[in-house]
Amino acid sequence: MIHMMGEILRSIVVVTTVLLFLTTVVGAVDFEECGDCHGETYAVWSSSPHGSASCEICHTTSPGGFDAHISAPFTSSPNVSLSSEVCGDCHSGIYDEWNEFGEADFDIEAIASHSEPTDVAEPYILHRGASCVACKSTDGGILNIADAEPYALDEESIHDLEVVEEWAISCAACHDPHDTGPRIDDSILLCGNCHNTEGAVMDGNTPIVRHAQWELVSTSGYVDGTHPTSIGCVDCHMVEISTDEVVETGHTFDFDAVLLSNPDSGNNCSLCHRSSLPSLIEKKQAPIASHISALNSLKEKAGNALESINGTDAYEEQRVNYNNGQFYLTKIENDGSLGIHNLETATNDLVAAEELFNKVIIAGDGSDEAGKPVPGFSAFISIALFAAVAFIVRKGH
Repeated sequence: MIHMMGEILRSIVVVTTVLLFLTTVVGAVDFEECGDCHGETYAVWSSSPHGSASCEICHTTSPGGFDAHISAPFTSSPNVSLSSEVCGDCHSGIYDEWNEFGEADFDIEAIASHSEPTDVAEPYILHRGASCVACKSTDGGILNIADAEPYALDEESIHDLEVVEEWAISCAACHDPHDTGPRIDDSILLCGNCHNTEGAVMDGNTPIVRHAQWELVSTSGYVDGTHPTSIGCVDCHMVEISTDEVVETGHTFDFDAVLLSNPDSGNNCSLCHRSSLPSLIEKKQAPIASHISALNSLKEKAGNALESINGTDAYEEQRVNYNNGQFYLTKIENDGSLGIHNLETATNDLVAAEELFNKVIIAGDGSDEAGKPVPGFSAFISIALFAAVAFIVRKGH
């Protein structure tokens, strides 16, 4: 009797499983139907590496499923996820590199990462306008990159805060999920859409300039032919290493001169620089770092001098000089590369800042000896610049 009951139960399970399978097959959506309305997108997706992945991985449906959307597309629309977690289900290694914010030792005060959510890390910028939404969220970033030019932000099209779903810069911000490639092939333009000064100009009223990477790199020797090869942002900020022990894709975007010098790196820097790249970087950065430090002290002195002439006829002219000095200083300081992005411009801008601060100091106390933070610095940096360029050219040959 017990044996007979067991056989009956097994038969019920088998029949139920078969019926569920048949129901699933009969009711399944043929994703070719998506191409009837989304022809161009379907063509791109179906011929890409993602062509083997179904639409429902990224597009989650309402209770009626895709059939409901096909029957009534305007009343039952699938939801689209822009989260990198969706990508991480298949691309776990890349996701783990990108997701620095998820690491236990992540220091939100000291580390900048595309994975850190803006609404947690920088809530104070959320109400500062469309440009912040464009560069600090995936929703806004996709719209920002729609036009490749860095200063072409369509502020009227940027999402309102309440409809932003993904405040981190997720995979979908830089990659089109349908064809898997970058949204802009030129990495300088791709990164430059967010990493730019928004067109800030020296007008005597702009004392702080942030994220000037685009302005420096796009006018540098890496682009104009001075460097033996043209290189973009990803060539330095995405070290790719594949060995038996480790596979690195560079999705932390950290600059690491030691890894770039590794012969196993796919970036090919070692072909010219071999193991000398870290020391070359240090030699370029040292005088810029020293000058920035000296200028911050000089800026404080200039600020005191400016205050001492407040209310006089000389004040307005020196206020302009002081702000312009800050413009040059903060542009190079906030770029963050300490001259690596463009050594010539960094040098010239810091020298200009020094001259402007000195004018304010002289106007404040009348002393021609007031502002000498780094005696002979301009001559020193010119020699260093010439030596660095000569070294690169020699290595290239």
